[in-house]
Amino acid sequence: MTRWKRQGFFSRKKALQYQKNSLLLSSRRKAEQIAEEHGFSSSSERAVERTEQEQSDSDIPEPDSGDINVSLNDIPNSRYDVSWREGRQVVELGVLADGLAGCAKCCIPLHLTHTVDILHCGLGAFLRVMCQNTTCKHKNIVPTGKRHGRIWDANTKLAAGMIHTGIGPAQVNGLLTALNIPPVSTRTLQARQNETGLAVESVAEESMQECLEEEIQETVKNEGNEDLTVSVDAGWQKRGSGRSFDSLSGHCSMIGAQTGKVLDCEVRIKSCRICEHAKREKNQPKDHNCRQNWQGSSKSMEQDMVISMVKKKLEKGINISTVICDEDTTTMSRLRQNVSHSITKMSDKNHIKKNFTSTLYSLKTKHKSLTTRVIRYFLKCFNYLLAQNKENPSGIEQGLDALGKHPFGNHSSCDKTWCAHVDDPTKKYSSLPYGKPLQDEKLQEEVMSICSRLKQNSSNLSRLGSTQGNESFNKSVSLKAPKNHHFSGSGSLNYRLAASVAEKNSGQKYLVEVNKKIGLSPGKHTKKLCYLRESQSRKRRAIARTREAKRRRIELKAKKCQGTATREIREGPTYESGIDLCTEKPDYIQIPPPSFKPELETVPICDQTLVFFDLETTGLARTSHITQLAAVHGNETFSTYVMPDIPITPSASDITGLEVRNGILYHHGKKVNTLSISVALDSFFSFLEKFSNVILVGHNIKTFDCPVLLEALESCRMIPKLTETVKGFLDTRILFKTVHPNLHSYSQQSLAKTLLNMSYNAHDALDDVLMLQSLVNKVEFSEIDHNCSTFSCQYACDIFNYQKLIHKNLPSLQCLIDQNVISLGMAKKIAGSGLDFSCLNLACKRNQDGNLQRPLAEKVGH
Repeated sequence: MTRWKRQGFFSRKKALQYQKNSLLLSSRRKAEQIAEEHGFSSSSERAVERTEQEQSDSDIPEPDSGDINVSLNDIPNSRYDVSWREGRQVVELGVLADGLAGCAKCCIPLHLTHTVDILHCGLGAFLRVMCQNTTCKHKNIVPTGKRHGRIWDANTKLAAGMIHTGIGPAQVNGLLTALNIPPVSTRTLQARQNETGLAVESVAEESMQECLEEEIQETVKNEGNEDLTVSVDAGWQKRGSGRSFDSLSGHCSMIGAQTGKVLDCEVRIKSCRICEHAKREKNQPKDHNCRQNWQGSSKSMEQDMVISMVKKKLEKGINISTVICDEDTTTMSRLRQNVSHSITKMSDKNHIKKNFTSTLYSLKTKHKSLTTRVIRYFLKCFNYLLAQNKENPSGIEQGLDALGKHPFGNHSSCDKTWCAHVDDPTKKYSSLPYGKPLQDEKLQEEVMSICSRLKQNSSNLSRLGSTQGNESFNKSVSLKAPKNHHFSGSGSLNYRLAASVAEKNSGQKYLVEVNKKIGLSPGKHTKKLCYLRESQSRKRRAIARTREAKRRRIELKAKKCQGTATREIREGPTYESGIDLCTEKPDYIQIPPPSFKPELETVPICDQTLVFFDLETTGLARTSHITQLAAVHGNETFSTYVMPDIPITPSASDITGLEVRNGILYHHGKKVNTLSISVALDSFFSFLEKFSNVILVGHNIKTFDCPVLLEALESCRMIPKLTETVKGFLDTRILFKTVHPNLHSYSQQSLAKTLLNMSYNAHDALDDVLMLQSLVNKVEFSEIDHNCSTFSCQYACDIFNYQKLIHKNLPSLQCLIDQNVISLGMAKKIAGSGLDFSCLNLACKRNQDGNLQRPLAEKVGH
């Protein structure tokens, strides 16, 4: 027996592989013994440390109890699951490869297919892999990912992602199970959230300290002193109804006016889940990090938080001289009472504008002339006077005087630098209805009263700040702590608030700092996406500040408002409070959406079959009936007479020689055989089906023959057959006009005489198509000329339907044409868009302004 067989190997190759792996593992253990400690796990440290005790069959490594998600299986009293092939796992390939490098006892390489069972620990797992050496058969414990201490890195990063994206354990497990990944226990997620949350709070605190120093430097640079100006605003985790404010938690931010970054942030919480549970059970609560810190009402949270933040800054020797806040609370009064009377207030311009607009809307029900358009005009003027009179209280007062007079045609208080009516009183108003001033005297009294009240605060109006940064921060908090979830029962709300602070100050790269704070490597993909999002955010902010972007936002907003208002007029009342309880019959009639005139669509004639056709009809109207139908291609001809259902007009009979006597059709006095229109059209299509890729060619067919033919096809329900058989049409009248632009006449008879010096029996359909074929074949045309004279079959059908719509709606608009309200051309456009007189009347009643500007201004077309 050879030496390698005595050692228990099946072959010499296996013995050599064993020696190689033994040397590899020996050198790795020596390197690990002398490796220096550092903050991140290196690739050599990714393998879980295995002692002889951990690798024994009986002693399985026990992860942290808060990090284990025990899998359910059919084996009683077993934490390992034998169905390891089922579902998906989150695996770090480097760690798994190191774990499978060799058996802990014999160093023979392990194989993943020899896995016996698996123990899930959240997103991490331990695989128990059987060594295939017949003399060993050791069950190796192989981890699927890195750990710091006894905690899996993947679980900690999952908790960080949960805080960052604003979801909770239920949403996390919903996503994991949708991917067929084993769920993570709530206990594990909460434990890892506490671990990550403390790091997030530390990063947020450091960022606020850095931003505070930056704010002081910018203030000294711009103002020449260290007296800071800050904006404050609070947000609550439950929406107030307007009558009830009972949120269990609220937060408040302090943002520097110079940098726009968060300098401080506080939170007030009225409940603690652990304390309340212990109270219900009449027990003492267990030791925990209780975040409950408020017993008062929800409304008073903001004042307390602002006072606390200002006091903390004063204790650190930082002077807050000016506070920007809204007009909705008594924060400033209590701040001066409890902290310092020297603190000055700047009102928030957005709240001032909002209150002004709300006051005008409250008058809307009393004054019919105060429409939404007029309110927007008042707001535009108010914004202008605030922007032009910063640090100028007297200018504010003068502007408010003008605001109460200018829209009503009185320009005694106006300044000609901004009011053109001072020099030209007859000039139209660009933003008021009909370009005329308002005439409602009672409305003017109301507006003058509003302006008088505002003049009393002219000094405050001349010095306004903005809490827009705080509002933006509140929105960020609502994304990480949605209002439809309760996060304030534990420390989760504090962690999410801290994440919002860090993201506001540092961008999404704060996640990198959080990982470093925990002692984990941020990872390639985390850093890549964070830096990408940060770059995109900077680019968007830079673009948003440009004049072009601002102008585009205004245009898009105006377009959206116009479209919404127009659609509401067209649809009628659809959603109002108590509308279904109204005893009156609701206005449910819907004005049809606008239609449009079809755009010309040409057809290339290359490799197409040109079939010449012509019609003779009962008259010149587009609704005339066909009396003769003829077609020709080369030597193939088709001709048939049709018995019309309406009389032939005398003028048409004189031209064509066709007349009906006693139900019989005569041509120049001779009796001819006739077919019904449906049979004649069937025969016509049978003739066309002999050819492929047919284009019908005719003279003046775009304006006459095609509408007549389509009218007949529609009455026989044969339009689909036309679109299947014919690719398009070619109008030779347009063709000859293009090629010979200076001819006296373009009738077919005149063209035959001028170009071919020939005469023929005109107004006989068969003779007409034969002559037309000769004209087209003997006169040279380019392919471009041909294509410019063609139009598709679909275009012919669309323009036919458009003309029918005009024919249907135009008679109802005749009264407006007769009274010179609109011209005939405008009436055709209105009729073609699908509107008749009843639609215009209904739109006028529904429109607040009582005019038709919005429904008629709606764009139609592609």
